[in-house]
Amino acid sequence: MINNENVQKFKDYGLVLTPVHKSKDPNQDKKPLLKNYKWSSDWTDDDLLEANRIGAFHRQSNIFDVDFDDKDFIANKFSSLLPATLTIGKKVNGRTETTHLIYRTDLKKVKDFKKAQPIIEVLGNTQTIIAGVDREIINNIEPILANPDDIKAECKLIATFTELYKHTKDITERNDFYFRLGGALARHTDVPMDRRIKYVEKLCELTNDPEVKNRVSCIERQQEKLDMASLNQEGSDEVYGMKELSEFLGANLRHFDLIKREEVKEEINLAEGLTFLNGFDFTIKDFPKPEYILWPVVAKNQIRQVFAKAGTGKTLYCLFEACAIASGYDFMHFKNKEGKTSPVLYVEGEMDSSSIQDRLNDVEAAYERENKELLKENLFFATLAIQKDMFFHSLTKDIGRENIEITARKIEDITGKKPVIYLDNITALTVMQEKEGAEWVELMQWLSRLRNKGYHVTFLHHPTKIGVTASGSNIKERSIDIDMKLTTPDEKTSVEEFDQDGHTQMIIEFLKWREHMNTWHSRPRIAVISRAIGRWSIWPMLTKVQRTILSDLKRGLDAHQIIAEHKKEAGFSKANVYKTIRLLVQENVIKNEGHIKVKKEDNK
Repeated sequence: MINNENVQKFKDYGLVLTPVHKSKDPNQDKKPLLKNYKWSSDWTDDDLLEANRIGAFHRQSNIFDVDFDDKDFIANKFSSLLPATLTIGKKVNGRTETTHLIYRTDLKKVKDFKKAQPIIEVLGNTQTIIAGVDREIINNIEPILANPDDIKAECKLIATFTELYKHTKDITERNDFYFRLGGALARHTDVPMDRRIKYVEKLCELTNDPEVKNRVSCIERQQEKLDMASLNQEGSDEVYGMKELSEFLGANLRHFDLIKREEVKEEINLAEGLTFLNGFDFTIKDFPKPEYILWPVVAKNQIRQVFAKAGTGKTLYCLFEACAIASGYDFMHFKNKEGKTSPVLYVEGEMDSSSIQDRLNDVEAAYERENKELLKENLFFATLAIQKDMFFHSLTKDIGRENIEITARKIEDITGKKPVIYLDNITALTVMQEKEGAEWVELMQWLSRLRNKGYHVTFLHHPTKIGVTASGSNIKERSIDIDMKLTTPDEKTSVEEFDQDGHTQMIIEFLKWREHMNTWHSRPRIAVISRAIGRWSIWPMLTKVQRTILSDLKRGLDAHQIIAEHKKEAGFSKANVYKTIRLLVQENVIKNEGHIKVKKEDNK
């Protein structure tokens, strides 16, 4: 409930408040209202009282939040085992269920804990809704000071025992289960005995098990057996472990890994078979279709590789493309059909930050010449110079990958949309033996997970010495959706009218394109940028004969005159001349004068 009394109480607690959206649009729902495209704490009491929801910013309020996400509302039943504090809940089927516990911290920053999703998580870098039309204030007291690490340890136990509950609520051989649980806790964890007992007692309560003393005894006796075995150097085989617990329940208890000692975190997987659908169900299932951001080269749920030699212009190309995406414009022949804007996260691991600044200023100047606006609030840059110690953790390490995902989520919190991610370049952002397939497998698995979460990821890369393909194991090409190669044209292929200084030309080729390979879209073309005005154009790749035909057309000759003038030369047959003219019309190099039939290309 939002009223003046609660607002003043929250402020007395030191909470920094914000109105929060309640919307049917999932991109807006539960997001703080914005001022000047940013989160704001500058809200009046009237603003807050008129809101549907009120949230409290974590870092500004020096708080962190235990968020119960369990859809079955089992995890929150363990909330009584956590220290009492400001407690928020909601009505579910007529009952008030705990959903959030708010704690105070004296740390400048609390690292989010999300490894127990989708059961429970600890959040310290966004905001929590604490009042509103769909919230209940259960315990309206000032958040107590707590150690985040201690709370996270309890959350790991809550996730573990929530999972155990879901597999044990209907079992009959309860002593057999608790002996195996006791052995697994003794062998593989350092959970203090008093905490083991508290959680076992709670599990018994939730499963309506009256034999609490017997179950606790099972836990204690397994620890005693292990302790005796360690003294006598024998008898440890009488103590159960994770293998026996998992086999007994017929389940892979993945959340148990959260409480294991590091040295015993071997994963015990029990085969459960693959999820499958029959042909009928599969054909009618509503799978999401590609959602294009820049038709047809940038879409959500997509991985793209852009590779080129140093100096070719791959960063230049990607920066201009990123700016078009952020601002809602077309880029060359690639179309933003609905004029929608998308945030962009550009991670630059090599180029000097001042050079990125200069290029961004060049883009803005180019836009101004065309009366367009560069929406810089949708562009987010993570360059080497602004990182702590001027250092990126390698994307082959968990911490490096987590940094990218955390940053992407922060941008989504700010903008309400998932950002398009550019990783420039993969060599600078990783530490690995590129030819080793195993390291690429792990990296591509991570990129595939990002794709399945709805992100578009473009990573920039270098070619092999020969220059035909991208450097490193070809395993990566199996996972990507688009493999885009940029090269510098020679004098035989370059667009002649732009050969002078002040222009950069690059050939765009597609070595792989899941949806559009061998179509009009995947034809090799030459991209040209006039560096003085920042204007891009796109041109077809032409043979020597085709270039001559184009030159003749520019001189004013028609098809018949071209055929007559070159009748003794190879390549100037009637069929080839007309074919070339059709190509030039299709590529918008020349206008159709009305006497040439041009086939309409699909999806153009």
